[in-house]
Amino acid sequence: MFQHIKEILLEIINLKDTTDIRKTIDSIRKSIAIRGYNVWILACAAMLASIGLDTNSEAVIIGAMLISPLMSPILGIGLSIGINDRDHLILALENFAIAVAASMTVSTIYFLITPFGEPTSQILARTHPTTLDVLIAIFGGIAGIVANSRKEITNAIPGVAIATALMPPLCVAGFGLANIGREGGLAILGGALYLFFINSFFIALSTFLIIRFLNFPYIEFVDRATKIKTQRWIAIFAVLVILPSGYFLFNQYKQFHRDNVVQKFINEHINNRGHKVVDFDYKDLDSLTQLNLYMTGSFISDDSVLLYDSMRREVNELKDLRIKFIQNLPPVEEDEITNRTKYEVLKDIQPFLQERQQQIDSLKKKITTIVTDTLPLKSLRKEIHINYPDIEKIAISEAWETDFDKYQDTITLVLASWKSGIRTSQRRQEEAKLSEWLKTRMHLDTIKVVSY
Repeated sequence: MFQHIKEILLEIINLKDTTDIRKTIDSIRKSIAIRGYNVWILACAAMLASIGLDTNSEAVIIGAMLISPLMSPILGIGLSIGINDRDHLILALENFAIAVAASMTVSTIYFLITPFGEPTSQILARTHPTTLDVLIAIFGGIAGIVANSRKEITNAIPGVAIATALMPPLCVAGFGLANIGREGGLAILGGALYLFFINSFFIALSTFLIIRFLNFPYIEFVDRATKIKTQRWIAIFAVLVILPSGYFLFNQYKQFHRDNVVQKFINEHINNRGHKVVDFDYKDLDSLTQLNLYMTGSFISDDSVLLYDSMRREVNELKDLRIKFIQNLPPVEEDEITNRTKYEVLKDIQPFLQERQQQIDSLKKKITTIVTDTLPLKSLRKEIHINYPDIEKIAISEAWETDFDKYQDTITLVLASWKSGIRTSQRRQEEAKLSEWLKTRMHLDTIKVVSY
């Protein structure tokens, strides 16, 4: 029974019966060269990928990956090492270098002349490769060489081109090179080149492993000592390549865990109280990390800020953070923050923030006047009575004035009751004089005198 199951499983996973060794070698060798039409296709793919990255268009980036011939020389490298074909290995390495140089040249020129040129989410997503990218490259490479080695035609190649994503990292490196003098340009260049190197190396390594698994014949004789030495160096080099990606993966996991804790804290303690956090990010300060919470809804008082901060200190993962509430943002749809960069959203709401700031400054000025003078009717009443003996009663108050459209302001309103018998023309003259005198005396720009 066990033997029967084993035979069925071996039959299911069998690759050798459907492998065409001669056809595979010839097919990969013929596609190694980046010459003629291949150069044009490569340049177009690089341009498409650069435009997609610049405009944050995932569909355009996928299109660029589908038409890119970058994978051919990488498969050639893996095949040549696997069958010990030194001549074609040199040819594959030369064409790989040509493809890399051509792609980076096109993308760098594009990002030097583009009117946009800001690091979009699609660009930043390709600057911190992790061990997961290593796995994608390995399994993508396996799928690529397995599909290429079949006797029958398969439809797996387009999917492999998308999964391994060789062209976008190269174009991101072009972005970094074009912005090498700007902050973050060098980091983007290094991260993108590392991602491209991971993809290329492990696609070639997967090709080598499958070639040896399928027992492709060697072109040149390899003695046992050389074979073991080569395999050992490949293993050591693979580990060295993987190590930085493991570090990035660990940091990504820590960031993912911290984001989940922050989101849970927001949902449990801050949201659903008349205000809402539409997004958050972090800012590294000298001694700690600041958590910026972008708020919409009702204003959060200083007492509430202190309360939230005390709650934050009770969460172990948030003890080293300092919360800053960025308030008075206009209502924003949730997917608006998700689908666009915070730079774009904040740029759109900048006029709103400026208007709010003007209102705040105006109110501060009014409050300062009120606090310093406290509408000094008591201190002024003797002077008013001496200078304007025809006034029987007077009241001074702050009033809100609007035209029911765009205009609105806070003004000082003076209500004056005059003695009977004063002529209308005389009263109007006295009102004008009183208004000017109070502006000077109270240091105000706008005073309206109304008689009753």
